[in-house]
Amino acid sequence: PAPPPGPGHRHLGRTPHGTLPGVRYLVREKFFRLGADNDISDESGNPVFRVDGKALSLRDLMVVQDLQGIEVARVHRKLASMLPQYEIDLAGQETAVLHRKLSMLKPVWSLSVPGQEEMQLEGNLLQHEFTVQRGGAVVATVSRAWVSLSATYGVDVAPGENDLLVLGVVLALEADEQREHKG
Repeated sequence: PAPPPGPGHRHLGRTPHGTLPGVRYLVREKFFRLGADNDISDESGNPVFRVDGKALSLRDLMVVQDLQGIEVARVHRKLASMLPQYEIDLAGQETAVLHRKLSMLKPVWSLSVPGQEEMQLEGNLLQHEFTVQRGGAVVATVSRAWVSLSATYGVDVAPGENDLLVLGVVLALEADEQREHKG
């Protein structure tokens, strides 16, 4: 399970996509700058997690730390796969794998978590307007609609879901998008 929410977290009302009240995080678009640390904030703008930008490498390694500097998650690209795959390692849990499926029309991604039904990402991933779903139920919603800051989007996680797992998915998609734009 995810660690309990830190100071500044609020439980929210219903979202535009109909998820139950949960925790909302703010993530900047084009999140990574080589050599820089980046914060993931709560909806009030208070830092909640720090992503170590110095770790960004060939494998797109991202180390997520709490505000005390303790590693709580690690996200990295698997090199030996035909289509992009990212492993999401959460402290004390089995590794989840985010993988792109072959599709001609648009990027299709799914998330495999040991012991759980596979999750699907539905919507416009490139525009940061999508949901993460398990068995048709919304686990998380990513949207720019809630955030007035430019180049920032909200990540709304339903209660009982693993916040760090969902944030790992978002970080992997950001890394993949930047990798695609580099060539």
